[in-house]
Amino acid sequence: MIRVAVIDDHMVVRAGLKYVLESDPELVFCGEWGGGKGAMEFLEKVQPDVTLLDVRMPEKSGIEVLKEVLAKHPREKIVMLTTSDAAEDVYRAIEEGAFGYVMKESPIEVITAAVRSAASGEVYMTDDVRRIYETRRAMPGLATREREVLGLVAKGLGNREIGEALGISENSVKMHLKRCYFKLGVNDRAEAVTTAIQRGFLTA
Repeated sequence: MIRVAVIDDHMVVRAGLKYVLESDPELVFCGEWGGGKGAMEFLEKVQPDVTLLDVRMPEKSGIEVLKEVLAKHPREKIVMLTTSDAAEDVYRAIEEGAFGYVMKESPIEVITAAVRSAASGEVYMTDDVRRIYETRRAMPGLATREREVLGLVAKGLGNREIGEALGISENSVKMHLKRCYFKLGVNDRAEAVTTAIQRGFLTA
């Protein structure tokens, strides 16, 4: 039997997953948690074989939970089950050590297959998710400072205001923006923000 825990901030999703897991004779639903905050303590208490973890949650994201848990318990087997197919979410989850990345709208057979795969120590990705991951892996990512600059651009700040907020010069802001344009393959601020959101570098 494979003991499975669910961490998701939507009660309806948790209820649906509980039903799916309990309907499979080889899987056991061993508990649920409603968000990223306190997720570590929850997992240490229930000690599942596999955890289904949402990516986009308030207060603490699934990626943050994944990193926190694996830093302390590197053998934990976590599958990201989410509505986000943003390239950066997929890439970061797999790179940080997730044992799979599955969309919530996937057929039941896909979700249970991901759980079984993780339990056996194999990383599970559908063909679509694998293509997203491999495409993103071949692309240059955004550095932390570049994300910070774009995040402030998204809030409507000008270069001088961004420089003041981050404690850097206006010329440095322009340099970071140019690098963002190049990496994202865009030509202006609005396009950079839109593309960064689409790829998961920024949240809308």
